[in-house]
Amino acid sequence: MKTAKNISTKQHIRSDVAILFLRLFIGGVMLLHIVGKMQAYDNILLTYHRILGLDAATSFAVITILEGLFAAMIILGVATRFASAMMLIVVAMSIAEALLNEMPDVATAKLNFVYMGIYITLLISGGGRYAFNVPNLLRKNGPKG
Repeated sequence: MKTAKNISTKQHIRSDVAILFLRLFIGGVMLLHIVGKMQAYDNILLTYHRILGLDAATSFAVITILEGLFAAMIILGVATRFASAMMLIVVAMSIAEALLNEMPDVATAKLNFVYMGIYITLLISGGGRYAFNVPNLLRKNGPKG
């Protein structure tokens, strides 16, 4: 006989698996996006914006390294909310940049809104059960008392 506790436990497991899938999916998509950016390095540098007074190549390198780091953090579930918030800021900046241009690319804007929705979902949910959540690992394995 199914009890409310068993059904609730199964629903939590399913939601944790769904969050794991979402983390793996968006992290993998971002890593593939970074590979694509690296392949088009010369073309991207021609139009890449200067950030914090750095030249285009340095700005590109800093942003790309940070995107890769945050994507890896999301995949592993380490500080998922922080990494999602940072990626959300990057996507919001990309949307703002597209809106400031006279003719924004509709396909890119749609994709950025999808990314934004995924990052907001991860910001709300966190890493779930299947994540390397450092405070929880320290609490479980740390000294008792």
